[in-house]
Amino acid sequence: MSDESKKTPSRRGATRTASLRPEGKRQVAGVSGGAPSTAKAPARTARKSPDVVKTRRNPFAAIVDYVKGVFREMSKVIWPTGREMVTYTIVVLVFLALMTALVAGVDYVANLALKFIFDV
Repeated sequence: MSDESKKTPSRRGATRTASLRPEGKRQVAGVSGGAPSTAKAPARTARKSPDVVKTRRNPFAAIVDYVKGVFREMSKVIWPTGREMVTYTIVVLVFLALMTALVAGVDYVANLALKFIFDV
C-alpha cells in the first residue's frame, strides 16, 4: 500500500497520514462526542445492564469461567507492534538513564555541599 493511499485530508486542507490502529476515546456508533447539534438527535435506546454473574458452588467451574473471561478481555486489548515495543523500550531506557544521572548529580552536589559546610 502506498503512502498516498494512507493520507486523509485534515481540517486545514493539508494531508496527514491516517493511522491503521484506533486512537483516542471510543464512541458509541451514531453518538457524537462534540458539541450538541441543532439537528434532532435520534432517541437513545436504554442500555442493557451487564449480565449478573451467578455464584457457582463448584470452585473449579468458577475458575474456568474466570479464565475464559480473562481470555475474552485479553482479545479486546490493542497490542503494540514489534516496532512500537522497541520504540517504547528505548524511550523508557533513555528516560531511566537521564533520571539516574539526575539523582546521582544531585546526590554528588549535596555531598559536596555537606562536606563544605561541616568541613568533614
